[in-house]
Amino acid sequence: MYVYISLLTILIYSSNIFCQRSSPLQVEKDNAVYGLLENYHHYTELDRLLQQWTRNYPKISNVFSVGKSITGRSLFVMRMTSPLVSDTEKEQDENQLLKPKFKWVANMHGDETIGREIMIALIYHLLLNSQTNARITRLLSTTDIYIMPSMNPDGFESSAEGVCDSRSLHGRGNMKEIDLNRNFPSQFTPLKQWQNSTVADIFYGRQPETIAVMKWILKENFVLSGNLHGGSVVASYPYDETVYHTKNTYGKSPDDSLFQHLARTYATNHLTMSKSDGCGETFTEGITNGAKWYDVPGGMQDFNYLHSNAFEITMELSCCKYPPAKDGTLKTEWDNNKEALLAYMEMSHLGIKGLIRDAETQTGISGALIQVEGILHSVRSVEHGAYWRLLLPGLYNITITAAGYISQTKFNINVTNQNVTSALRVDFNLQPAHHDLSSTTKDVSSTNDVYNLLSNFADKLMSDSRETVLKTLTEPSDDLLYHDYNKMIEKLKELNNKYPNITSLYTIGKSIEQRDLWVMIVSDQPLVHEAGEPEVRYIGNVHGDESVGRECLIRFIEYLCVNYGKNDYITQLVNNVRIHLMPTMNPDGFEYEYKQDIHAQGPGRLNANKVDLNRNFPKIQLEHLMDKNKNDIVIPKQDVENGGNRLDKLANTQYNFEPEVRAAMHWSLIYPFVLSGNLHGGALVANYPFDNRISDSTVKESKSPDDQTFQMLAKAYSYAHPSMHKGDACIKFNDGITNGAAWYVIDGGMQDWSYAYTSDMEVTIELGCTKYPNQAELKSYWDDNKGSLLAYIIQVVHGIRGFVFDAKTKIALSGVVIHVHDNQHNVTTYRDGDFFRLLTPGVYDITAERIGYESETKQNILVGNQSSTYIEFKLKRKDSTSKTDKKGPFATFVNTTSSNIRTIYRQMKDFVMNRTLFLIISGICALVLAILFAMVVIYLKCCQGSTVRSHTGFQRYEPLVQDENDLPVMERRTNGRKKHVMPSDSDDEDDQTLFSSKMKKSMIP
Repeated sequence: MYVYISLLTILIYSSNIFCQRSSPLQVEKDNAVYGLLENYHHYTELDRLLQQWTRNYPKISNVFSVGKSITGRSLFVMRMTSPLVSDTEKEQDENQLLKPKFKWVANMHGDETIGREIMIALIYHLLLNSQTNARITRLLSTTDIYIMPSMNPDGFESSAEGVCDSRSLHGRGNMKEIDLNRNFPSQFTPLKQWQNSTVADIFYGRQPETIAVMKWILKENFVLSGNLHGGSVVASYPYDETVYHTKNTYGKSPDDSLFQHLARTYATNHLTMSKSDGCGETFTEGITNGAKWYDVPGGMQDFNYLHSNAFEITMELSCCKYPPAKDGTLKTEWDNNKEALLAYMEMSHLGIKGLIRDAETQTGISGALIQVEGILHSVRSVEHGAYWRLLLPGLYNITITAAGYISQTKFNINVTNQNVTSALRVDFNLQPAHHDLSSTTKDVSSTNDVYNLLSNFADKLMSDSRETVLKTLTEPSDDLLYHDYNKMIEKLKELNNKYPNITSLYTIGKSIEQRDLWVMIVSDQPLVHEAGEPEVRYIGNVHGDESVGRECLIRFIEYLCVNYGKNDYITQLVNNVRIHLMPTMNPDGFEYEYKQDIHAQGPGRLNANKVDLNRNFPKIQLEHLMDKNKNDIVIPKQDVENGGNRLDKLANTQYNFEPEVRAAMHWSLIYPFVLSGNLHGGALVANYPFDNRISDSTVKESKSPDDQTFQMLAKAYSYAHPSMHKGDACIKFNDGITNGAAWYVIDGGMQDWSYAYTSDMEVTIELGCTKYPNQAELKSYWDDNKGSLLAYIIQVVHGIRGFVFDAKTKIALSGVVIHVHDNQHNVTTYRDGDFFRLLTPGVYDITAERIGYESETKQNILVGNQSSTYIEFKLKRKDSTSKTDKKGPFATFVNTTSSNIRTIYRQMKDFVMNRTLFLIISGICALVLAILFAMVVIYLKCCQGSTVRSHTGFQRYEPLVQDENDLPVMERRTNGRKKHVMPSDSDDEDDQTLFSSKMKKSMIP
């Protein structure tokens, strides 16, 4: 019985498929698409087709141009979605707001033509089947699709059919023979800098086609994208380039696994790509990392990922770039790619999406940062607070941050990607952080009390009470052992899983041998930077054979975790300081050393490229301070400024940075570290900047402007150590501290670079005379250093701290330079306007400066020997307000009146846009007017019966204006007011860019 039912079911299903495939209408549609593929379409014919299709399908399609080529040809884009709604209608419908945008770009190289014709076929296929094919109907109703058949129309017109590889830029490039896929900004090439130190924008010097597409990408907020090429058969994913542009080097992005999945989706749904030999090259599963295949500096797919929210891969569709159409090649390629095209567009719905709103007003927040724990790549919310984040299945912790708001984290969000029509909806409501951001986030008085408590704790650790204090802390139960790379990862993940509320594990990059550089954060809010809370770090094992720091930091992580909530000092430290701990910066060197029986200085000290990482940082050139009273102080030369550095300024130099060094530099520039410790071995001393020295200097020491502060920091570690401060170990040092250059000169060291290029003050700490002691000795090293590790990071509570705000808007200001008078080293504010400046006790004058603002100075600021002193700056903008005020009362009246009119207009617009309230009130008004009108008519009728017509000359109705053109000009404008927006509003809507905000304040100053 069941067999018959099964056979009947299969028969019915098969007949349905057969009927569907044999439907005369479907066959006719397929043939219509095939008919397009009998020949190539040149510019004029492409223009005609797109315009015709827009006229035929006006409800779901619209053609427009994003710019023009060098010869004036339009870069056409066909937009298709169902329904095609206006911006106003979109605001009223959350489903439309959360519809992801997808784009295809083809024919970037003019002689790579298959993609161009397949895009034309795809447009027609989607339009023809928009109502009859369930899959396409669903795709159009859930996805906003943009297709650019040709980014290089000039190149296409210059290319010759039948030429498989022209091997020249004629045709491949644009009319100026510029390769457009090498013309985008490169992450490793700095932007042009003028003689006055200003930097050109990202569009400077680029081709018109490139500029048009860049602006389109930055404006439209695409979620997913595909770039169609020719010359091979493979799906290529970011990164397309690496720092040294060397062959066969994998360019791994933070979303490498996701990109592989996207590429694999296209390749496996393509009829031949996953099985192809790649036109003579072998690609496993038909996919490849771009840089691993060949290096492409200035490529479009990397630009999408680095400068926008879009994830883009590149599809190479055919071995022959411009095959002849007469042999049916275009039809064959359409069959090869049709399923892959549809399947890839459906990937727009991976991961999560949602709305980020103000918790009080429920208005959308654009420009908010969406961060996924463990993935060092963020996206931002767009207009009306909508966001999308492509993710593979898994559990994720998602953090949202926005200037002026308190950050919010949602934990263990379960992404399954089971719904191919919609990503998982996860909304966020952020609480505003008002003018008193610093007070609401961390009350000044209570923070002072905590800092005083921690300062007293550090003092005890630096005194004879050290052992008594440490006995109150709980020790981890397991033995101290050496951890190779795999055991270290296992231990770190174990601690992260055991203490998820106070730890976060992330990697800042990879070593030469592709080992991750792991960092553990220990903090009460490990996923976010809390405004007003300092961040510190320890780095171990820069030299692979100096192993004590590595093992001490692994132990220190657990030490903090097991004492959190049990010991008040540790609890307050973790609650009020964000601590980053990197056990090893040189995992390759340690792995070599770990396998050796005898640990003499050798290859294990260096990385896998045999480079000393503590000589590989940018070299800091020093000069004498031009001050007679401080002739022993040296400072970095003026081309070094620690307030506004980016990695791209440091990358393209004659000196090659190792990947471990590059990762550490990038890490230093994106996190607001205040204090750092760099753990080494081979001596017992705390060593402070500068390590380098002026070449012709006769002075042994190389004192920085903060020499006294550095000595205070070094002594904190030394005096909390039972023997370091005695200075009588393998090498003699007074107080167990030394100026770096006074010991020996290092050119290209990490601590000098950190001080010169960032707001971070770093000390190098040598933990013992033996670099790689026996495992049995690790316990004694830990016992000697655990108190010092605590005492040193507590020094971050000294000096000054505070916030900088815009005096008018009360918005926190980032990038403000905090200058201590008579000191040439400045620090800058972070994104929440907070700053920290370590100082020794004394009286100081402090100035806050930012371009576009008047500077402000606080005089006679007293810095004590415990809690840092809180300062708040409110900077006034340098603008034309004062000039306007001087123009007289009439100008003031005009400005005030126009401002009031704009305010009234916006209020009216907001009222009208509130659809429900508007309809209710409009209905009530209409009802009242109808009643009044009826009463007037009744009254007039009554009057008619009792009044002599000849006496009054009464007529039932007065003559009315018959034509709208006869209306007074002012009346016409009033009646048409709802149909037009004021210039200020239209400008806001037309100029929306990727990170713009409808809120009248900058999201990130």
